Amino acid sequence: MNEEEPFLKRWSRRKIEAKDGPDAAADADARALDDRSSLEEPAQPGAEPPEKRELTEADFADVDFEALDYGSDYARFTAPGVPETIKNKALQKLWASDAVFTTPDPFQDYLHDYTDAAVAVPAGTLKTAYRIGKGFLTDEEVAEWEKLGHPAEAEVAAKEAPRAATTAAAGTGAAAAGSVAPEPPTVIAAESADQPEVHALLRQSDAYHAALYPAESNHLVDVATLTTPNVRFLVARRGGVAVGCGALILGTDGEAELKRMFVAPEARGLEIGSRILDALESAGKAEGVRVIRLETGVRQPESLALYRRHAYTERGPFGPYQRDPLSTFFEKWIG
Repeated sequence: MNEEEPFLKRWSRRKIEAKDGPDAAADADARALDDRSSLEEPAQPGAEPPEKRELTEADFADVDFEALDYGSDYARFTAPGVPETIKNKALQKLWASDAVFTTPDPFQDYLHDYTDAAVAVPAGTLKTAYRIGKGFLTDEEVAEWEKLGHPAEAEVAAKEAPRAATTAAAGTGAAAAGSVAPEPPTVIAAESADQPEVHALLRQSDAYHAALYPAESNHLVDVATLTTPNVRFLVARRGGVAVGCGALILGTDGEAELKRMFVAPEARGLEIGSRILDALESAGKAEGVRVIRLETGVRQPESLALYRRHAYTERGPFGPYQRDPLSTFFEKWIG
């Protein structure tokens, strides 16, 4: 063994010898030497090294940026020396084409803009507000905002004073300024999946998953399956309106699979998904279920976090499922 032979070269040589024999390793070394010799051009005495030309936007005139998508090769735009304007333009297309970043998850608890002065606090009590993607408004922007129909602070105070006095005189015991209507109650109960409101929820769920995954990676069950005797289907109603659902498909030997977990966009952020999951687990225990298993997608970080918060642990594929880079499998022992 040549003690001066570099480690990586020795490792590569031994791989070739083990596969094709010692002669093959010697031939590979010879070819590598020839390749290096052909690439090395002797420097001319006194010659100046060639100058590297700085790349400009004109070097990318052949690129159709509108045609770039998630599957495009972006190596050309991230190489050293690429103008920042070109790099950013390409990466913006990459970001916009990835469903992970462009599609909201149905279990996102903080999906809405809670900094909007129109809904977060009584109108007129904020002079500035943080707006998503824009930062804090300047005084000039606030002035323009108020010109668009938002009343000034003094005007709001003048309007609120008589209303507060009237409310107090009526003996309501609540200050009118800043008061909000009570949240409608959310009730989760077993219902049939074969009803118009549930059909609408399931269509929303279908569209959401179709935007994230190809058809072969979507494992959604239909209404006919959800109405079979071995399925426990729950509906969440907020103020009487169906806003969420979930199902537990009972198997054999104390096994069950969680399916069709979904919360409508207008009801997210209220922990309805957690309540549906708790209710399904309780229903499973009543049926003698010992373990609940499920499949969900890797492009739904909020869903993954929900199951982990509820003590579900990752496992491999089960039942009819096959390994899929877009799927994550969980289980939880409840009995």
